[in-house]
Formats: sequence, structure tokens, C-alpha cells
Amino acid sequence: MSHKPAVIAVVSLLLAAPLYAEVDLQTQPVVAEAIETKIEGEVMVVNTNTRLMTLKLADGTYKVLHVPPEVERLEEIKIGDMVTITESTTALIELQTGRDAGAMGAEGETQVTVEPGDKPAGSITDALTLYGKIVGVDKAAGTMTIQGAETTRVFPVEDAALLDELEVGDGVVAEFRNVITGEVTVK
Repeated sequence: MSHKPAVIAVVSLLLAAPLYAEVDLQTQPVVAEAIETKIEGEVMVVNTNTRLMTLKLADGTYKVLHVPPEVERLEEIKIGDMVTITESTTALIELQTGRDAGAMGAEGETQVTVEPGDKPAGSITDALTLYGKIVGVDKAAGTMTIQGAETTRVFPVEDAALLDELEVGDGVVAEFRNVITGEVTVK
């Protein structure tokens, strides 16, 4: 018994049918921001039990830091060591339109990179993507209402011209990335 006619019929049906798996989604960046802060100082106190570290900054002030559990080899940081920590935070907010816009949810990931050396060094990167849907636009008030996976909130819109482009049902994607790099050196 040959299955050839049945296979040909299925292939013909698939080729003739519309492709529903195709995604109808257009993305437009709306806001992009980046902030970077840097702390440099001399280690004055390290408490490995509480994971607190006190730095004396160049201006003579003190800064108490909570060292996250991802940082290994905390016990190797000694009083008098120099610590440099840089934190970079970026945010990208995009507007999505099309029939597939408006998915809701969140995705997150943390990545730790340890640099080799005599003293602790490396980075912690947190990435978070939030998906929501516009459920209200109030041009008079200059706001939009976004429904997320767990909450619905009203946000001000600084650019009034953007309100003309927003429609109920459009999707909003907010991507946040926070990178903290640190290095300990001997004074």
C-alpha cells in the first residue's frame, strides 16, 4: 500500500493554506536611557557574616555597601584594599503594534562573571524584560494605562505627540539591564 497520494495531499494543503505562524508585529523604540555611577574607595571594614563593607571615599565620606551573595571570595578583601565599583543601568521602552501585540509577562536572567586574579573582581548582570498592553490613553491628562501580568498602572507620557500614536491594544515592552562591575586592588 502506498502513502504517496496522502503525503502529496497533505503537502498541497500546507502550501495552499495561509501561514498563521507568521507574526504580525511592528516595534518602535520610544524611550532609551542609560545611567552610570562609579564608587571608588579604601576598604575600612569588611564583615563576611553580614556581607557589609565600608569604604572611605576620596572626599572623606564613608559608604556602606551590601555585598551580594554572588560575589565570591569576600574573605580575601582586607582593610586598606582599594575597591572600584561601576554600575550601569539601561532602559529601553518599545511600542509594539500589530495583531500579535500585547502579550503579557516577564522574563529575567542574572549572569555572574568572575575575573581571575589575586583579589575578587567580576560583574553581575541582571536583565529584565516586561511585556504589557495599553488599555487606556487619556490625551487630556497626558497619560497611558498599561496592563501587565500582575498589575495595571497609569504612566505619564512626556511627549504629547506620542499620545496620538498610541492605541488601546498596542503592546509595550520594557527592557532593563543593570550591570555592576567590581574590582579590588591592593593599595
